[in-house]
Amino acid sequence: MDEESEFERICLLCTEPRVPSGITKAGRFFCQTCQREWILEKRKIPRIGRNVLNSDEKTAFLLENLSLFNSALGLDDLMFRFSELISDRLKKDKIAIFITNLELGEIKLAHYYSKQKHLHRVFKRISLDYDLSYGILVEAMAKREPCYYKFSDQSHPFYSFYSKLTGTKSQLVLPILYANIAVGMITIDYEDPNTLDYIEDEEILKVVVGQFAVSLRNSLLFSKSKNQSKHFRSLHTAALTLSQLYLNNHNEMIRMILLTLSGIVDSTISCLIEISPNVSKAKVFKVNRDLENYELKTQTETIEINELNSIIHAKEIITIDPNKIPVFQTLGISGKESIIIPVNLENQTICIFILAKDETRFPHEEIEALNAFVSLSRITMENSNLYQNLSNKERLEKEIEIAKEIQSNLLPRNTPEAEGFSFGGLMVPARGIGGDYYDFILSPNRNELFVCIGDVSGKGVAAGLVMATVRTILHSLVRVKDSPWEILNDINNYLYSSYRDAITPRFMSMILIRWNLISDEVEVSGAGHGNFYHYQVQTNSLSSIETGGVILGISPDISRFKNESKLYFKAGDTILLYTDGVTEALNASEKQFGELSLENSFFRNINLEPKKILENIYLDLKEFVKEQEQHDDITMVAVRKI
Repeated sequence: MDEESEFERICLLCTEPRVPSGITKAGRFFCQTCQREWILEKRKIPRIGRNVLNSDEKTAFLLENLSLFNSALGLDDLMFRFSELISDRLKKDKIAIFITNLELGEIKLAHYYSKQKHLHRVFKRISLDYDLSYGILVEAMAKREPCYYKFSDQSHPFYSFYSKLTGTKSQLVLPILYANIAVGMITIDYEDPNTLDYIEDEEILKVVVGQFAVSLRNSLLFSKSKNQSKHFRSLHTAALTLSQLYLNNHNEMIRMILLTLSGIVDSTISCLIEISPNVSKAKVFKVNRDLENYELKTQTETIEINELNSIIHAKEIITIDPNKIPVFQTLGISGKESIIIPVNLENQTICIFILAKDETRFPHEEIEALNAFVSLSRITMENSNLYQNLSNKERLEKEIEIAKEIQSNLLPRNTPEAEGFSFGGLMVPARGIGGDYYDFILSPNRNELFVCIGDVSGKGVAAGLVMATVRTILHSLVRVKDSPWEILNDINNYLYSSYRDAITPRFMSMILIRWNLISDEVEVSGAGHGNFYHYQVQTNSLSSIETGGVILGISPDISRFKNESKLYFKAGDTILLYTDGVTEALNASEKQFGELSLENSFFRNINLEPKKILENIYLDLKEFVKEQEQHDDITMVAVRKI
């Protein structure tokens, strides 16, 4: 390479923007600036040598590691995998993750990554008071800003203890921010007190720390959950609210939302103040709960808007002493602490949710749960307004747009990272929103994989919402239930109890597979979904596996339809699961695509990767139906043992 080359390169050792001269063997280059050889970096993002990543490099790095940020991971697994990623990327040995607990006023060293194993046991007992006297670490958390500092500049005894124990002379600190709240911090330890590595390390960490914050927050919420039955009931109530929508009964919609909110946090009173545009009085909805006697009392009243001046301009969630707000006395709100959650609707209506507790305060995990449910409730209220104010066509288009966005976020975006397996999944809804569902759920210990496919009766928004609710329940159940049949039985109980009295009952067929990744044993249970295909590479043959069972939601007791079977897979074996939208697709002559065509297409493409197999089957199906309208959702899943 000569000096006149139009492609200048940066030396990966000294970072000078010079043209390295002279290509030697095996892609090595000689830098005239630092007088050293270096190997041409082939990765998308250089490991060393550049202090600033461009936007393409940041995106590539984030996408390469997106599978790490999985809220299904346990807290310990998440912190280990994240610190391992950072250690590998930055070539640093000592990385710490601190987690804050503002309720207890402490910062706990929750995870320390190092090859020196004895440090792990010592650091499990370390915590700091959330007090500025501790110096730079607490200051960085309070200011929510990254910083680099030398240990010799800190006077608190903690720093000399930490330095002697680890050999650390300087440290980079990055707060982990969720919704602009510091939920923790990640630190990189350096043995050099004057290192410049922190500049590039900080730039790279910034790329992924935001996404890590979301996953960390989700894992913290899950780990703090001590009452599964309470959460399960809340999920049911929330699902009912979203599924039934109450588009034509505004007052009942608000009552159900308030009842669910109070159930999430065991508050004694929940209140919604609704201020429509250009009115002088606000409407007040209240639900009072007597937690000891299990009694409920609902009220609806009005109040002059000028009495609400102290809370009407709230822009974000706030907790407050209800005894210090005069209007709360008028509203009958009292207790030790209240929370205010403001929501602005598109039609300029201002909604203020208020909840109160008699004897306790609202911990942050409950505030996050409230905020999440209020966000879902906002969709319901917006839909109600659309129903009242827009034409049928405009309303339906808006509903579909919202529901389609929700559903696209619920289906797997990435296949799981299970060593020795390859996956493919495809879903094409008939109306923009599908009632079909498929999923891959890898256990936190990565020893088990659940694969499922299902089909909700009906189509459109209603079926899509049922699908979304079942998906939420399934993700909860796989953590605590071992048997696929037990999970199907619980889902049946939910569907039957929730929709038995509905004008349009909702049913669902499903196949659920539990794959033991250690023993390769596969347990299968079916719920009226029919069969799936198993290709055995040893015999080059295709078997149709009938699952049996009964469709979920029809009967309160499905125990007599219990079915459990076991299969064993060898390297190269592939399974194909599908919904009836595939086999029942019609062409212009109203002839179905059929199982035989599906088998032939599957067998013809069996040497391809699972994802490509599904794409080619879909192409064969489209060639068969030509321009005919699609009448049902088309969903397929393929899994291969490598």
